[in-house]
Amino acid sequence: MTHAHNHQKESEKILNRSFIAGICLNLVYVIIETIYGFTENSTSLLSDAVHNIGDISGLLLAFLAFKLVKVKSSSKFTYGFKKGSILASFVNSILLAFAIGAIAWEGIQKIAEPKQISGLVVIYVASVGVGINFVSAILFKKEKDHDLNVKAAYLHLLIDALVSLGVVLSGILIYYFDLYIMDGITAIVVAMVVLYSSVSLFKDSLIAILDGIPESVNLAEIKNIILNVTGVKGVHHVHIWGLSTSEIALTSHILISDLTQIPRIKNSIKQQLKECYIQHCTLEFEIDSEVCAEATKVGIIPHPNQ
Repeated sequence: MTHAHNHQKESEKILNRSFIAGICLNLVYVIIETIYGFTENSTSLLSDAVHNIGDISGLLLAFLAFKLVKVKSSSKFTYGFKKGSILASFVNSILLAFAIGAIAWEGIQKIAEPKQISGLVVIYVASVGVGINFVSAILFKKEKDHDLNVKAAYLHLLIDALVSLGVVLSGILIYYFDLYIMDGITAIVVAMVVLYSSVSLFKDSLIAILDGIPESVNLAEIKNIILNVTGVKGVHHVHIWGLSTSEIALTSHILISDLTQIPRIKNSIKQQLKECYIQHCTLEFEIDSEVCAEATKVGIIPHPNQ
């Protein structure tokens, strides 16, 4: 037990350092990219800067969720402030959409009237972005399989390294072939990538605000997992929702035939659901003679072998 506790503490320290380092690295790069984007009049660099601002926001949200989980509940906020990370995610998706819209408009104008820019500067600055995003992703590699939020940050940073590589390629085309139109085209492509991420973020956060089932969870699969636990005859009133951007909760009524088996069945269900990243389970057990009246309305899902 002590070893597991120490491992968890060490894991938390590593994640804490990784978040801080990742946020600082990306913040420095955004400042550099924004300065050169304006001085060189490059929309591709500015659009990638907005893209990396999205990275910083994503890392901050993940860091916020990581910290909010540690906040103790109170008599007023029995779940603590975990829902705050979802609200922040929702606001972030809207702000990102507005910002990238402005960059996309500028990119369209650059395509219509290409202007001379330094391809060499674009190459150098975007190359720094490839390195920073790749290094930032490596910081989360060790812990990515233990937390969905961390895994999302890891994959996002790897994708961003590829986006920055695309900006490098546009700089090469500009430098060697004077294809200044590539500055505007790259800006539009990056804008589309960010818009896709923003729409996905908006959708996921809106679902979470409305206590919908997270995209990562399959309701039918969860019901089958519960039904396949030995001793379970049926399941109903299954409700699943996100407590935060990284924690999922579930409540359900479980129909069994032997009340003495409750401790074993409960532990088995919770353990299997934890493997599906559902950390908070509230289970109510019933026998045939005590099935709640509402179950007849929603319908009990029986065990397939019963």
